[in-house]
Amino acid sequence: MRATVLLSLLLASLYEVSAVENTSPFLAWSPQEFSPRSLDTQVISVQDLHEGVNDLADCSHKAILVIDEPELHSADLGRGERNKLKNQVQGAESSLQIPFVNGAVDLETLAERLSQKCHAALVNINVDSDALSSVKGPSVIYKKLAAGSADEKDEAVEEIIAQLHKKYQDDYLVLYSSSQIKELPTHRFSARQLPEEPTPTQKPSGIFHHYTFFSQGIFMGLLIAVIIVPIAMMGIFWNLSVQQPQRFEKKQN
Repeated sequence: MRATVLLSLLLASLYEVSAVENTSPFLAWSPQEFSPRSLDTQVISVQDLHEGVNDLADCSHKAILVIDEPELHSADLGRGERNKLKNQVQGAESSLQIPFVNGAVDLETLAERLSQKCHAALVNINVDSDALSSVKGPSVIYKKLAAGSADEKDEAVEEIIAQLHKKYQDDYLVLYSSSQIKELPTHRFSARQLPEEPTPTQKPSGIFHHYTFFSQGIFMGLLIAVIIVPIAMMGIFWNLSVQQPQRFEKKQN
């Protein structure tokens, strides 16, 4: 029974690790208040995210900005180099943060669906950077960030949001996620080549390269000999020192 429970916990932990590796974050913020509704969670599937965004973007905003940062992982947002993006989200009147979306989000398709739902103009800034200035009425803007440093990406986000604020004041909603999953590095080592071992071209010498003076087995033996054995011997001697009474008490009348 105990082995079954341990095996179940191990499999569950491995599943969680693999699930986190294939995820991308989702951020949403706006200068106006909005209700996250079904998106108030930490882990969500792509299908549930699309349904939740469909409820979140209720066409009450004049502009919806969809930003795509390829190969974005939630671990990247926890670093100090993304402080500009962090200030954008935390400084907004309403914000939503989902660390783990199970899979990549097709943000361009999402922008097309929102434009059809809200009967708004679809603006692809990647095709025409000046298209936003000529748009009249409600619009859904799609922006895919180019490869570059974190500061360059944050500056591009600040630039487009400044244009939104100039055109629509505070009446806009920003959706931020990734359409490509980031492949996290995995460290796999064979039994013959461990990271501590020298390369085959090196010729280690010395006694410490040929003999092992301390191992897990030796440590367990010392632990038993130094701690457990004296405690066990003390208990045995105490039990052996117990003697029978030499006489019995007299009966009291």
